[in-house]
Amino acid sequence: MNMMEKNDHYYVEGYSAELDPYAQENGVLENNFGISDFASLNEVEADIAGVQIQEVLKQPAPNSFTASHLCALHRQVFSEVYPWAGQYRQVDIAKGDTHFLKHQTIPAELDMLFSELAKVNFLQGAPPQIFSEFMGTFLVRLNFVHPFREGNGRVQRLLVTQIATNAGLALDWQPVGNEAMKQACIAGIQGSTRQMVRLILLNTK
Repeated sequence: MNMMEKNDHYYVEGYSAELDPYAQENGVLENNFGISDFASLNEVEADIAGVQIQEVLKQPAPNSFTASHLCALHRQVFSEVYPWAGQYRQVDIAKGDTHFLKHQTIPAELDMLFSELAKVNFLQGAPPQIFSEFMGTFLVRLNFVHPFREGNGRVQRLLVTQIATNAGLALDWQPVGNEAMKQACIAGIQGSTRQMVRLILLNTK
């Protein structure tokens, strides 16, 4: 396996850095700074993305959500770092034992997810319990789609925060550690969304 990133993503069989339009030959992602080592890129990316996420959170939440909005969020958070920000990945990747959705089916799956969200009126006015039950499943499914080459987790949580705000709720991811989120995602892909639902419920009011 060809280990790719700080979060242990790797290419599935049949894909490699040579086939990835968003990666350099050594596997480091193409970036606007010409950085060619993982550590330096990770540091720059974390600093810039952190600032951009706070800028997004200062803005009013939209009142509807689509796959296009998800791409726009990714672009806003990461465009200073990555020239491909907001674009779907074009290779198949995995993490641990999880192989994420094949890249060719990303657009259709996202359209289905956001269509289901629209059918419940984006959960506007929903109490925390109902919101958490729906969004726990939604987030697990979105994580499995993993539409972008990098930055999926941060943009997913930002999106769910916006959906909560639009619903009249306040969601704070700050108390949720990386390991808790990781385990909730793994459990969800294995068929149980209970951990993710609980994480959202405990931090929503």
